[in-house]
Amino acid sequence: MTALIRINQEGQFSEIAEGDAVASALPVGDVASHDQITQLLDLSTVRLQVDGFVDGRGFTVARQLRLLGFAGVIEVIGDLLPDQLPMAAASGIDAILIRAEHAGRCEESQWRLKSRDKNRFGYQRSVA
Repeated sequence: MTALIRINQEGQFSEIAEGDAVASALPVGDVASHDQITQLLDLSTVRLQVDGFVDGRGFTVARQLRLLGFAGVIEVIGDLLPDQLPMAAASGIDAILIRAEHAGRCEESQWRLKSRDKNRFGYQRSVA
């Protein structure tokens, strides 16, 4: 069984087994309507699977869940990048789960440095 690395909002790593996490994950590509998002509100944990760091739909679904009052845990499974941790936290994501191999390339210290800038959300700063 392959290991996943859970990264919390502070950029701290912890290892978990992949099996249950992936089996219970909802691919964000399968979320096609607002009604599907509202069906998740009664769950205690929502795991969203993204295709990788270029797939921003996980941020969008997490934000929509929080705006609808979801108070549970939101985890995103996919090989995101350290730069994306502040955006994930601002979207309401509690943890990111990445493959152990990816964690070898994006070490824990990189996630911790990037997580300090929690006020940054988005790819571009305002010019105003």
